[in-house]
Amino acid sequence: MVPGLWGVIAETDLDFDLDLSNNFHREKSASYIIESLDSPKAIFGRMSLDRFQNDKIFKDEKDIIIGLEGIIFNSNDLLSQTKSSDLFEMLSNSYRDNCNIFLDKLRGNFSGFIYLSDRNRLTIFTDQLASKAIYYYYDEVSKILIFASELKAVIDGIKQIGHDLHLNLDGAYCLLTFGYMLGNLTLVSEIKKLPAGNILIYEKGKICLQAYYKLSSTPYIAEDEDKIINELDRLFSEAIKLEYEKDLEYGYKHISTLSGGLDSRTNVAYAKKLNYTDINCFTFSESGYDDEKIARDISSDNHFDFIFYSLDNGDYLLTHIDDIISSNGGLIFYAGSAHLYACLRKLSFSDYGLVHSGQIGDLVMGSYLQNKSHQKFDSIMLRKMAYSSKLIKRLESFVENFDLNYENSEICAFYERCINGASNGYRMIEQFTEYSSPFLYLDFLDYAMKIPPSKRFKESIYIKWINKSTPEFSKYKWEKYGLAPKYSLRLMELNKNIQTFIKRLSRKSSQKGNSMNPFDYWWSSNEILRTGMETAFCDNLEVINNHPELKEDLVDLFTTGSVLEKTQAITLLRAIKILDIS
Repeated sequence: MVPGLWGVIAETDLDFDLDLSNNFHREKSASYIIESLDSPKAIFGRMSLDRFQNDKIFKDEKDIIIGLEGIIFNSNDLLSQTKSSDLFEMLSNSYRDNCNIFLDKLRGNFSGFIYLSDRNRLTIFTDQLASKAIYYYYDEVSKILIFASELKAVIDGIKQIGHDLHLNLDGAYCLLTFGYMLGNLTLVSEIKKLPAGNILIYEKGKICLQAYYKLSSTPYIAEDEDKIINELDRLFSEAIKLEYEKDLEYGYKHISTLSGGLDSRTNVAYAKKLNYTDINCFTFSESGYDDEKIARDISSDNHFDFIFYSLDNGDYLLTHIDDIISSNGGLIFYAGSAHLYACLRKLSFSDYGLVHSGQIGDLVMGSYLQNKSHQKFDSIMLRKMAYSSKLIKRLESFVENFDLNYENSEICAFYERCINGASNGYRMIEQFTEYSSPFLYLDFLDYAMKIPPSKRFKESIYIKWINKSTPEFSKYKWEKYGLAPKYSLRLMELNKNIQTFIKRLSRKSSQKGNSMNPFDYWWSSNEILRTGMETAFCDNLEVINNHPELKEDLVDLFTTGSVLEKTQAITLLRAIKILDIS
């Protein structure tokens, strides 16, 4: 991912030079800071976006080196509480006092490392939700550890030291099924992702993982709905303040996603409620779809600036394919973030700070609950998490074991579909600026996920909360149901069912219909799109000649699959070529 950190460490003095910065994908319109630090047994580097630099660290002082990328929303509060002059001083003192809990108080999207040169001890970490992923390679024979924010950088480091790499077939089939990786998989068998809520420690030539945070649904909150709604209001307001104040700290104006759903709407509703002004909202969809119309109405009525990016014809699926895949190592299918990337490239972020969003709000508030009680992970949830089920049998042996540590199916969906899927795709924003979502503010998340499923099922308490706290924003239609959330859930569901029935009767399903991205319509009506995607697939098929079964599956998926399934196949082929693995 870009921007980010990289490093290599060994038990003996390094007898080679290594610079992995050139392997970080760069957005041409952005400005970066590129630098490195080294000691006899370790080399570190960063390619940092030249924004929010007071929240970032890359410094060597005495016997300690610290690298930190991202945003620390509560940095000023922590500096005041610890009487520290800067984040370097605060983190170094906190780490020395108790190296196992130094991350607990940080709130934000970040990753980093702390290196003690006198002990040759390295600690690598991400935030509690791994918003900024770290990938790593460790060789037990040479005792060499290589890590980086971007998969391609780790691959290049491994090649520079002369070690072998192999395509991870489980990772390949995850991409072709779920559209993203499961667990700590990557497309390279020798490279793993640092799990969310874990730190990796290298000392005396060995590595170990230590968990410092784990999201849980229990114990359930035993309070009535009014008290729960009041606490949701308090914690969400706290999250909004931290995020929007971070913009103001750096002199930036605010920019936010806005659609026809509830999540991004709730974000800007609270921003207005808390008197934040100068907000620019943007959305992207097929012209005339509800996302555009609803977002435009909300922006107009509330005096937000508004930018709309049209996805008409689906041409964005052909532009910048390699840029999108390169920037996330092919670990999520490119169509999942292609529309966002196309839109961001049209915007100038010189005056704007964080991209504020409502990311993953629906899951946090109950959309992935199967009923009014929590369930063990099962095949129903497995298929709900996947974009394609055509090749799901290829993952049977892997799936049997990967979910053993999850408390229930909802927690599993959060870590897999949201962190490995949605969050990975959303990191496309980091090529331009940083991003945030109040639903992922840790204190809010911990509380919301412990609300009993009987109250969160079908987002019931979510609807009650926004009607009580931001009623003026409940009058706008909810794209999901076609009615405003001021109406009862039963009435909204009835309306949705009626509209679905009418569409089936009129046979509009084969036409353009009413969709944010009508892939089938684009495919049937846009010859340029068909030809371009077929060329992107066929021209790269030879990269998997060493895997005949996988090649046969890919051809079948592309030939018989939906447009999204075709993009999954293209992503794998292009990723293998870009990453240069076999």
